[in-house]
Amino acid sequence: METGICIDEKEIKRDTKEFLRYFICSFLSLILDIGAFSASIRFLGVHWVYAACIGFVIGSTVSYLGSILWVFQSRKMATHQNTEFFLFVAIGVCGLALCEFLLWLGITVMGFAPELTRAFASVITFLFNFVVRKIALFRG
Repeated sequence: METGICIDEKEIKRDTKEFLRYFICSFLSLILDIGAFSASIRFLGVHWVYAACIGFVIGSTVSYLGSILWVFQSRKMATHQNTEFFLFVAIGVCGLALCEFLLWLGITVMGFAPELTRAFASVITFLFNFVVRKIALFRG
């Protein structure tokens, strides 16, 4: 008996593959992001607000290149790469604002260690960025 729900197994497999690849790409970007964040704070004496921005720039660049070259199978804006990159970064900036808020909350308000707070904020930001980027830029 049919339920009226059509589940496209190929789409599920594609989305799962893209999610796993995005996870790997984001993990690499996160390592570079947190490394730059921590090094900026600990070795360069940069305030955590600016250190987060430095890490963001490095992580975003790696994430974008990985996303267009390896993660996503289809790109809505492949012929408009400047617009695509702008939107990719704009979504990332929204993720950065979310991350900065979580850093402020964790570090300033709750007194947690910067790296621990950054790791938590990164998980939330990762999910936000994947969902919004997938819908806005990469859904086929």
